[in-house]
Amino acid sequence: MTITRIEEVVVPGKRLGRHVDARLRQLARPYEGPAATISSVTWERYIPILDQGNVGSCTGNAMTGALGTGPLYRALPAGHPVLDENEALKLYSEAETIDGDGPYPPNDNGSTGPSVATAAGDDGLIAGFSHYADLNSTLLALQDGPVILGVNWYSSFDTPMPDGTVSISADAYVRGGHEVLARSVDAAAQVIGLDNSWGTSYGVNGSFRMSYATLERLLSEQGDTTAPQPLKAPVPNPPQPVPPKPKKPSWWDEFIQWIESFFG
Repeated sequence: MTITRIEEVVVPGKRLGRHVDARLRQLARPYEGPAATISSVTWERYIPILDQGNVGSCTGNAMTGALGTGPLYRALPAGHPVLDENEALKLYSEAETIDGDGPYPPNDNGSTGPSVATAAGDDGLIAGFSHYADLNSTLLALQDGPVILGVNWYSSFDTPMPDGTVSISADAYVRGGHEVLARSVDAAAQVIGLDNSWGTSYGVNGSFRMSYATLERLLSEQGDTTAPQPLKAPVPNPPQPVPPKPKKPSWWDEFIQWIESFFG
């Protein structure tokens, strides 16, 4: 595995922690799923916004957010883990271990979208994942369900506009790499809606917005999209053969049984 590390300028309470799996990004292919057009869509989130605090666990937080959203959540098996910060840290630790840097704790070295999706798959929470590196594939994948985005995080993203919009200002710099959850598309405005993992004080109740143009630039800068696939419905048990009814004994069989019992 070839991990390209993105150095982080740490801001307390606004930790990052995403790196790039350069090999997988080079192998990314265009979307080949069922969606044919890009339409407006919003996937409902069933769990609260998470807060990674001062841990670089954004990949685990983004994946946990995805598991708590739309078709991924509805496909989870009965008795699945509680989708909270503890689960996010568990997935992060497993992703770090896949990268060769774990576990957390004690290590807190960041991870990648594909690694945390692999961890979720190993835990039986998703069926697999697709990996994209272009805008059109990302928007089409969002027609099927939520995705997690690994991007350069610019300093100007730390403070969204009142409506939650982030943009790359002229004086912004790359503060590190971040993994976030994307779960909506506004096709008319050409904007996507995302959830962060810094609690509800960030943006609009923990969520923010980004234009297609900003996302396209971020994807061109070693950004990537990891699209988890929901579990399939369990295969029903095959019908069991009905045992044949006992054959009624003939009169001869009954006679033999009577003789055997009489002389028995």
